[in-house]
Amino acid sequence: MHDVPSKPPRPGRLRRPALIVVAAAGLGAAILVALVVAVTAMVPAFYRDRLDIAAEAGAEQAARRLITKVVGLQAAAKQTGPWEAAITEQEFNAWLAVDLPRNHAGVLPAGVTAPRVELADHLVRLGMRVGVGPLTAVVSCGLEIRLREANQVECSVADARVGSVPIPRGPLLHAVAARLEPLGFMTEIRRGAGRGVLVVTLPAGGGPGGRRSTIEALAVAPGELLMAGETKEGR
Repeated sequence: MHDVPSKPPRPGRLRRPALIVVAAAGLGAAILVALVVAVTAMVPAFYRDRLDIAAEAGAEQAARRLITKVVGLQAAAKQTGPWEAAITEQEFNAWLAVDLPRNHAGVLPAGVTAPRVELADHLVRLGMRVGVGPLTAVVSCGLEIRLREANQVECSVADARVGSVPIPRGPLLHAVAARLEPLGFMTEIRRGAGRGVLVVTLPAGGGPGGRRSTIEALAVAPGELLMAGETKEGR
């Protein structure tokens, strides 16, 4: 009895399952891309409303006012006696939109553009676009900031997102601390009210003769940052 040789599968029968697998993989990839685009395309209202500030009338003047105030504050803090400053949200955003890209573009990390801020009650909202070309998303976070004691500020993350995707708060606080420490700030992360709190001790540097400058008041109010302190002679 002779064995009947088996017939080789038809090419069409081999291709059909492969085509189904490829089509399914392509559909899955398309759905994944669509989901990624959907969750990262969200732009917070506060960021969208402040994005075009450079085109507004008076933006150049507002940016220059911020520079003038900062220079004046630095000079006052080096002299014996009390000092104070009030910087508006408009001045912050005008400087970020006009002077930062023009004269200090290297300050921002690669892939980070168009930072903006909103000042609310004890809350600073930050937003920036991160990425390259079409692969970008708006990263936003809200930081609750209060003066804990003289020269010591506490900061906690109220909310942080990439588009609509939440960002873990703990790693974000550690990243902020890592950026501040090389600038001479002392940082410590503590637990408070069920979440992490970053405590930042500001340097008490002053002017010649060992003067010490102390921040005694710091308030984040709607549309404005207020601060006051005193510089005393060294002992």
